Amino acid sequence: MDEPGSAGVSQTASRLEANGGRDRGAGSRRPPSSSRALICLIGLLAGLILISAVLAARQHVLLQTITAYYTPLSGEARWEGNWEFSELGADPSQVGAERVAIPFVGTDFSLRVRRGNYRGCFFVSVDGEPANLLPREERGAYLVLTSPDYAPQVVTIPVATGLGDGPHVAVVVAERGWDQWPLVGWSVSRTLDTTAYRWALVGLAMLELACLAGVVRWGVRSRRQEARGRRQEARGEKQEARDKKREARSKKQEAGGILHPASCILHPASRILHPASSPALAAILVVAGVFYFSPWLPLTLISGLTLAALILLRLDLGLALVAAVAPFYLHPRSLFGKAFSMAEITTLLCVVSWGVRQIGKWHARQSEKGEARSGEQEARSKRPPASCLLHPASCLLHPAPSLDLAALFFVLVAIASTFVAGYRYIALRELRVVILEPALFYLMLRTSRLESKALWRLVDFFVLGAVAVALIGLVQYGLGVNVITAEQGFHRLRSVYGSPNNAGLYLGRVLPVLVAVALFSATHSRRIAYGLAVVPVGLAVLLSFSKGALILGVPLSLLALGVLTGGPWLWAALGAVSVAAIAAIPLLRTPRFASLFDARSGTTFFRLRLWRSSWMMFRDHLWLGVGPDNFLYQYRGRYILPVAWQEPNLSHPHNLFLDYGCRLGLLGLAAGLWLQVAFWRQALPLRRLADLDRRALALGLMGSMVNFLAHGLVDASYFVIDLAFVFFLTLGLVQWLTRSETRELKS
Repeated sequence: MDEPGSAGVSQTASRLEANGGRDRGAGSRRPPSSSRALICLIGLLAGLILISAVLAARQHVLLQTITAYYTPLSGEARWEGNWEFSELGADPSQVGAERVAIPFVGTDFSLRVRRGNYRGCFFVSVDGEPANLLPREERGAYLVLTSPDYAPQVVTIPVATGLGDGPHVAVVVAERGWDQWPLVGWSVSRTLDTTAYRWALVGLAMLELACLAGVVRWGVRSRRQEARGRRQEARGEKQEARDKKREARSKKQEAGGILHPASCILHPASRILHPASSPALAAILVVAGVFYFSPWLPLTLISGLTLAALILLRLDLGLALVAAVAPFYLHPRSLFGKAFSMAEITTLLCVVSWGVRQIGKWHARQSEKGEARSGEQEARSKRPPASCLLHPASCLLHPAPSLDLAALFFVLVAIASTFVAGYRYIALRELRVVILEPALFYLMLRTSRLESKALWRLVDFFVLGAVAVALIGLVQYGLGVNVITAEQGFHRLRSVYGSPNNAGLYLGRVLPVLVAVALFSATHSRRIAYGLAVVPVGLAVLLSFSKGALILGVPLSLLALGVLTGGPWLWAALGAVSVAAIAAIPLLRTPRFASLFDARSGTTFFRLRLWRSSWMMFRDHLWLGVGPDNFLYQYRGRYILPVAWQEPNLSHPHNLFLDYGCRLGLLGLAAGLWLQVAFWRQALPLRRLADLDRRALALGLMGSMVNFLAHGLVDASYFVIDLAFVFFLTLGLVQWLTRSETRELKS
């Protein structure tokens, strides 16, 4: 008769023997996926070497360029009109009929101009055609004389290139700019043809993209095959470990089950810092308030250290606090002569807390795996030593959700775009506060494994911050304080923001979440609380009189809730939107909304010109854009149309596609589209969740994303601090809902 447990041992041995046979088979034959990944990796490296060689050859050709420089006093030109000449250059008169024809021989032509804080431009043509390096309007190619940052500067601006190596005539027509001596001179270059090098680089770039796609595809597939084999092998080992633990537990029970003395000692702060404790919640709110409003440096430092300690112990409350304070970024906390938003301070404290937790988890895993790891290393040492050489890409690549990969790609593109920005120090700031910190917030949400109660607390704090913004705005509106007076005395609410449109943008992102939870949640108290919050938030959106929010964002997001829910809710949403549209007809008679239909003046006129200028900017900076937060300087100093001179201080193109494209180029636009596709692929199945609370939250998040898309067609979408945090909060919550649903299905 067999001894107890001998059957399990024999089964385990047979499984290990079978797995060993599979491993030996895998070691003797290279998997097709791994071979293809290796070939693509070799092609990727070879392509980089070839690109370097082509760039070096092209640079050698460009070094042979010959350039000649001229001034109005030294160069040959035909001057028409009342020009004045001096060592400063040439200055047009106020009459405005000045022009100059400049004959030259060469392939490239540039103008040296004096720019500053004044309005003026040059219209430039070469051989009767608009200069091919300048933006264009109906009258031809134009060079803006306003400097991007309003500071005086003398710069050389290329205006035409790729000309035939022969005689040409450039004609410069001055519009305004008198008493500024704007035309300092010009230069002519003769450059050898580099067309062959350019096409070679294009071909090699396409080859590199194909090889990179192959490395990712086959490397991930090889990694999955390897992981599947390890899981099969681990099942047998886990079963054997369970048997040993069960046997050890039974022996302990028989021996009396002596407890470790430390297990009976309570953590000194466990009662306060327990995830379900209210004192911790109240403490972090009070401490954060004292830190923010404290006028005394000692109290500020003490409360700041206390806040850091609380977040270190309770990361979930720190993340919730970030969601609450994100809209108050225009009211920073001063520290040692510098100003930082509460969202930035809290995010960095959360990063410290999260990092400590990750280190602790790593140490715990290391200590728990002790002997098990040594056994695995011993078993792995018996396998063929070249396994990682045979799987070069699979050793580096791990399967990850598409949404995570899209977020990572977005961050990498933004970093690359920062290096090509003309005003890099400005780009670095937006990279930090609008891209990296919200992305870190998303990373912490994804890896913290929050429980359901902590997750809902995060949503509650998000709503609490929006309600605070709405109530502040409503009180200000009632008192007539901090309101914007628009067309013909039209008062607009702006709350904590500089513009009413920002209030409409942020509150419009929260409103669908409030409505969805109030209508579809199974928790009665939560439905009442969120239903009451709808009133101030909705009223604040209305009083902001944001055309994008009232015409596009809010109606389409609420209509999306009806479409996603289906059944009678679709008809209810259609009816509500129709009634609201009819009730809003009187607004169309007001000066603010009547200008929507006037393309010759007002908002619509300037918005159309802005989109045209933005398209030219995107086309000229196709791959990586002008860089984060560099739109204003490129627009004001180069692309603004002369007829749109009244609004030169626009920091974004008021369209989400042009915004991604101008800031981050075609790669940034691809990252934005990838994020949307990945979000909706994960979010749409959640509308059928069995848990009504989670289903309501998922519907609200999808409605919020619809608001992001709809309102973003005519205004900002992502590249504002509060909107960036809301965007990544939305992604993180959807990931949590997807993960929790998957976990429940597996269990």
